[in-house]
Amino acid sequence: MWFHIDMNSHVPVYKQICERIKAMIISGKLKEGDYVPSVRKLALDLGVNVNTVARAYRELVNEGVLQSIRGEGYIVKGIGRSFLERKLKDFKKNLQDLKTMGVSEGEIEKILKEVFHDDTNG
Repeated sequence: MWFHIDMNSHVPVYKQICERIKAMIISGKLKEGDYVPSVRKLALDLGVNVNTVARAYRELVNEGVLQSIRGEGYIVKGIGRSFLERKLKDFKKNLQDLKTMGVSEGEIEKILKEVFHDDTNG
């Protein structure tokens, strides 16, 4: 399986697919010119409707992240730094919200260590 999505999340599945592909590009798991799975293959792997994956791919094409190659599929075109900057900004806001709710620095550090030392994430 390429990656997992959270069917219980409030985030629409197509957006989760977009975010996962962008994260794979940023991490270097996907590079410019790499092919992504076909719409049908990814839909089957994730257990979602083909139209959901097609919508995600359309969004990524519109953002300039993927490029459609007629008769061949979709390739990675690239990603701007703005995606990573937005994710870091969201992360900081979430940390500020947790601090306001009384979550201690130690609790947050514990979660960070769990995430960075758990190879099953992603």
